Amino acid sequence: MPPADPIDPTDPTDPTDPADRFASTESHYAAHRPAYGDQALDYLRDRFALDDDARVLDLGCGTGQLSIPLAPSVGQVVGVDPNEAMLEEARRGAEAAGVDNAEWVVGSDADLGTMRDDLAPLRLTTMGRSFHWMDQGRTLDHLHGATEPGGGVALVTDGEWLTKGRESWQEEVYAVAADYLDDLPERVDPDSVEYDDPWDAKLEAFGFDDTETRVFAVDREWSVDGVVGYVFSLSFASPATFGGRKEAFEVDLRERLTALGGGPFTQRARVEVISGKTSA
Repeated sequence: MPPADPIDPTDPTDPTDPADRFASTESHYAAHRPAYGDQALDYLRDRFALDDDARVLDLGCGTGQLSIPLAPSVGQVVGVDPNEAMLEEARRGAEAAGVDNAEWVVGSDADLGTMRDDLAPLRLTTMGRSFHWMDQGRTLDHLHGATEPGGGVALVTDGEWLTKGRESWQEEVYAVAADYLDDLPERVDPDSVEYDDPWDAKLEAFGFDDTETRVFAVDREWSVDGVVGYVFSLSFASPATFGGRKEAFEVDLRERLTALGGGPFTQRARVEVISGKTSA
């Protein structure tokens, strides 16, 4: 399973503070990161028999793209993220959605050792677009000890389209961003990259059995505002990374998108869910 971001959080030479990785993206993340879609959410509800007795942890929850839609199906959802501003956006989103059974906690995978007893027992832990940032073995070890029999872990991702998208309009967006950002990751064909440590095998290695990988096709349409906001939601293309050139970049990007017809721009996305269960 390919990581969704070019930075390896387990690399000891990476000095990035987890709370700072998405600094300045928060409002854009809340407004413009796409939902995972009903198929993936229904799959999680059915596979883990989510009900009023279930407690769900959303680790690296961001602004609640998984926490908020799952909350009505469970007794309690706990969203954990190191970025307080992300959690503020999640609180606002939950209130707007009428969700009153969510708790939002500042923390990360590094805090699971001290949080585990308070979190347990967990029916399900979700990690949406976040597992690649974590110390994965340590995280799964802690979660296995906090998960109720028959519960499990689900890793949810949909790829990152600025550097891995196949659409021609996505390539145009990348070209504009590359004019402004020196450290922009290269565009790659996601099918051409091989990984030695697939996530389903990692789940099995830490005691999560009955692993499944499910892929759901999702058709998305992007407005000009949505495209601009998505770019600014990325850790490596946050408003802060552009510095004083942010406004000029946005003007140029909007002009390029207008020249391409002004949208809506279509995307055939793939939402992938890799999950495993503890022994019942």
